[in-house]
Amino acid sequence: MLFRGGKEKLIRELLINDDVIEAIISLPPGLFYGTGIPACVIVINKNKPDSLKDKVLFINADREYAEGKNQNKLRPEDIEKIDHVLTHKLALPQYSRLVSKTEIVDEHDCNLNIRRYVDNTPAPEPEDVQAHLLGGLPDNEVNGVRVQTALGQFGLSTPTLFAPERSGYWRFVDGVATQADIKTTVDAQAPVQATLAKHSDALATWWQVAQNDFAQLRSGKKMPEVRQELLSTLKEKLMPLGVLDEFKSAGVFVNWWQHIRYDLKTVVSTGWHHSLIPDSYLIAAYFQNEADGLALLEAKLSEAQGELAEAVEAAQEAVAYEADEDETVNAAAIKKALKEALDDLEGSQGASATKERELLKSHDKAIATLEKTIKEVKATLKVLGDELEFKILLKRQGADEVKAESQQLLATIKAQLANLSEAKKDEKKQITALRKDQAALNARIQRADQVLANIGGQLTDEQAKTLILKKLHDLATAELHRYLNAEKRQLIAVLENLWNKYAVSSRALEDERSKTLKTLDAFMAGLGYLK
Repeated sequence: MLFRGGKEKLIRELLINDDVIEAIISLPPGLFYGTGIPACVIVINKNKPDSLKDKVLFINADREYAEGKNQNKLRPEDIEKIDHVLTHKLALPQYSRLVSKTEIVDEHDCNLNIRRYVDNTPAPEPEDVQAHLLGGLPDNEVNGVRVQTALGQFGLSTPTLFAPERSGYWRFVDGVATQADIKTTVDAQAPVQATLAKHSDALATWWQVAQNDFAQLRSGKKMPEVRQELLSTLKEKLMPLGVLDEFKSAGVFVNWWQHIRYDLKTVVSTGWHHSLIPDSYLIAAYFQNEADGLALLEAKLSEAQGELAEAVEAAQEAVAYEADEDETVNAAAIKKALKEALDDLEGSQGASATKERELLKSHDKAIATLEKTIKEVKATLKVLGDELEFKILLKRQGADEVKAESQQLLATIKAQLANLSEAKKDEKKQITALRKDQAALNARIQRADQVLANIGGQLTDEQAKTLILKKLHDLATAELHRYLNAEKRQLIAVLENLWNKYAVSSRALEDERSKTLKTLDAFMAGLGYLK
């Protein structure tokens, strides 16, 4: 439709002559099911503004997307960039350009192939023959735009990572002996850490104002208004720091907003509801001691399970137990094998038999002791875990609601018990389990008020608001760090590209080849193949 002849060309000529094409947007390949070819969007506007008279905006966005396993997709920041450029009719190098009708008709015969007007093909990779032959990093690449821009983003300079090699050539500093050392060296630089800290400080400053905008959502402020204000102010904070450009700064915000928009709708409709608070935030704020105790028990359980695995392995060796091909060797199987071996030794006399019997008994006792420890720890974990869940539930809902829910459950159990009979064997176990649940619910009702008092009462609206805002801030911080880490990875990739091209010279490869051939000749001579 953009460049084919015939009827398609006639349609293009009509649209161009009528001046109704406002923009043409090239999209990445593989966005839609059933086709891998790139798609495009033609924006038709019969009421184009005077500023666009006899002009068409070309946007080449086919290189900015997220790769998927089966299908590519436009990221929120990609959509934001397309929308922003289209709305403001911006001209960006290798991305967008306003083209006159005269150029389209006279120079290109109504051909709307986007690459004719906006070519985003990357510049060819430079190659230095002398560096390939003798080694060293060419000065025109080390001090070129690509490397210096990447270094400058994080406050680094050429001497930080490069040292003079010979006239017109550099080498990596002594601390970079392998490609893996590049990342380690970059991460350790003080300017890099300072740059990351500046961004964190900028986000914190922005958040002091941003959280007040969220608070006004309950007062009638509209979400689109809040979104636009927050987006503008965040870009103002991040862009001057020189790492994230306008669209990447917007990407931080847009991805964050995608995560929180449903939370904000809940805030608007129902207020600072406790359901928006993850358990981890409540635990960190009110139940950290309980969580630490559970963590210690889990560590103890993991240690005991490891010791049990070692004990099973040692017992298997002692009893010479050979597992079947598909059999999983576990404690139960080894204990059975130990019992059979002890039974075989029953009544046997002599020092050797006695020693063997004692050895097998010691293995059996070790396994039994560890199994008992694991069972006890699991039981304690269950009790303490249930208690923590009960406290979290009370903190969220309060004693009255928890007791009301428990009363409903008790009524359900009572109705079930009325339809069961202890005279029936298959129903007796069910009755026992229901009565156990009944006792637990009664105990919960009796303890609810006291436990709630011990944990400081139910969560207030102000406390819920504080925790929800903290969650929103943490999500924003995570998005910012994700983008900064992506920029840092790009810096490392630029440096690794230099390493991959020039770290090993042709001369070094030839020397290594000669050494290898000499070694091979020596081996061949030793074997009698060379005389």
